[in-house]
Amino acid sequence: MFAGMETGRPLLPALIRHVALPAAAPIAVTALYFTPVAVFGCVNRGLMALSVVLLSSLSACVTTGIGVRARARHDPSVGWWLLTSLILLLPIALIVGPLG
Repeated sequence: MFAGMETGRPLLPALIRHVALPAAAPIAVTALYFTPVAVFGCVNRGLMALSVVLLSSLSACVTTGIGVRARARHDPSVGWWLLTSLILLLPIALIVGPLG
């Protein structure tokens, strides 16, 4: 399912590219939630969270498209792109759910 394990390519670059970098979006939303209002102000915190969610959603759409193209080509990296899309959709779930 994951390309690094099947093809013998190094696993660490794939983990950084498909897990660590996309995980910055949910971490940023969570960090904004726990930031005191006195630091940025209520409106600025909301706008920053909204911008993170919008950029993350757009990136999730792009990575889903890349995953669909990879699946059509029978590329073994489909699992990585799906995982990246799911991680990038976490900020929406955080804003609507527990942090909303």
